[in-house]
Amino acid sequence: MARQNLRAHISMLAATLLFGANYWIAKGLMPNHLQPMQIIFLRVLGTMIIAWAIQLSVKELRGLRIDRADYPRLVVSSLLGVSINQMMFFTGLFYTTPVDAAIINSANPILVLVFASFILHERIAGARLGGILLGAAGALMLILLGNPLSFKGGHLAGDMFILVNTAAWSLYLVISKPLMVKYNPFLMMRWMFLIGFAGVFPFTIRQALQINYHTFDSYTWFAILYIIVGTTFLAYFFITYSLKRLSSPVVAYYTYIQPIIVAVIGIAVFTEKISWIKALSALLVFAGIYFVTRKKADSSSGTLNAKSIKKSKTNA
Repeated sequence: MARQNLRAHISMLAATLLFGANYWIAKGLMPNHLQPMQIIFLRVLGTMIIAWAIQLSVKELRGLRIDRADYPRLVVSSLLGVSINQMMFFTGLFYTTPVDAAIINSANPILVLVFASFILHERIAGARLGGILLGAAGALMLILLGNPLSFKGGHLAGDMFILVNTAAWSLYLVISKPLMVKYNPFLMMRWMFLIGFAGVFPFTIRQALQINYHTFDSYTWFAILYIIVGTTFLAYFFITYSLKRLSSPVVAYYTYIQPIIVAVIGIAVFTEKISWIKALSALLVFAGIYFVTRKKADSSSGTLNAKSIKKSKTNA
């Protein structure tokens, strides 16, 4: 069990590193190479094809099925974790900066705890409630004050899209947890990305048909492959694998590493400047995370324990 948990933590660290680099790689594609909806179409379609190819080519995976009783949870999880998550993230990243997006996304552990309290009836009190308020204050400060042009351009809209993206991903981590415990990761990815692709198709197909592949240079192909294979297929697999062994809040805690990765890449490679408002916003979010998570991550007060998961299955 301890070795499996260690593998799950290593998987989450790998997923976090992949996601951290993705902010800059995806931002580099827009708008000169591809539009947000074009990237979403290619990302979800490519990952769906890989997941189905693996599922159908491996004999041990072919006969796996999902119980009909779990269909509603599967559909909701897929729309939240793939469709809404992808559309909000790339649309938001188109307008805002990678650093701002990463700081807002770092509120993920706090939102997971909030959603868990409503869905799984986990109690929030004392320091945890204070941590949630601190994290919310940090996110709001960044959105409202983080850029002097926020109200003149699309920066504010971009931050709001990222906030919706963060909320959708947090809710996905809570709702999908029972499925991840019950089913094989490849089986879950196969159906999640099929349903997720159906969700993004109406919004992306028009721009997808306008993609001119003949104009792609080496960076464009590299970025697309990285986004499909690295930050979608591998990262989602790592997260799905980890959710089978770790609680949703523990998985969410790794999100707070992303702003550090994004900031280091931004300063070292892209000469990104970190303003005092962004630094203070990040400090408030991290302080909130500290108070929310300072008890043992896998204790009954901060996790989706077996009792809670059982309760959620009953309510599904």
